[in-house]
Amino acid sequence: MISKEEIKKVAEPKIKEQGGFFVDVKVNTANVITVFFDRIEGVQVEHCLLISKYIEEHFDREVEDYELTVCSAGLDNPFMVDEQYQKYIGKEVGVLLTNGKRKTGIILSYDESLLLEIVKKKKGNRKDYILEEVSIPKEEIKETKLKINFK
Repeated sequence: MISKEEIKKVAEPKIKEQGGFFVDVKVNTANVITVFFDRIEGVQVEHCLLISKYIEEHFDREVEDYELTVCSAGLDNPFMVDEQYQKYIGKEVGVLLTNGKRKTGIILSYDESLLLEIVKKKKGNRKDYILEEVSIPKEEIKETKLKINFK
């Protein structure tokens, strides 16, 4: 069975060559391999094909019978790497904290912590809102997902 580390070692340089960044790889017991990557400019089918062919050149199907899928990290999946936070600066995200609380806001920056701009209701007033900046340390983030608004 091909290991995740072997796949990552082969795939990551080719992904970087395509202007992207490696997000994750999943390998199940039936040797079904899924490689997830992303690019700041977005992932095109051509990028997936190039990376897939490159990986296939390094693993002999006669030796290892496997199924390979190379795809974008997806809009509905949680963020897995720091580069995804950088890609979505200026976009709205939902954050689940390790204490179980949730925050929703616009990413302003991401380095040692995640800085969000959150819209809050003004105290004592149902119609007025204020913007508040909230800094969340990385270690307090359990999961972050992009909010998709259909406006």
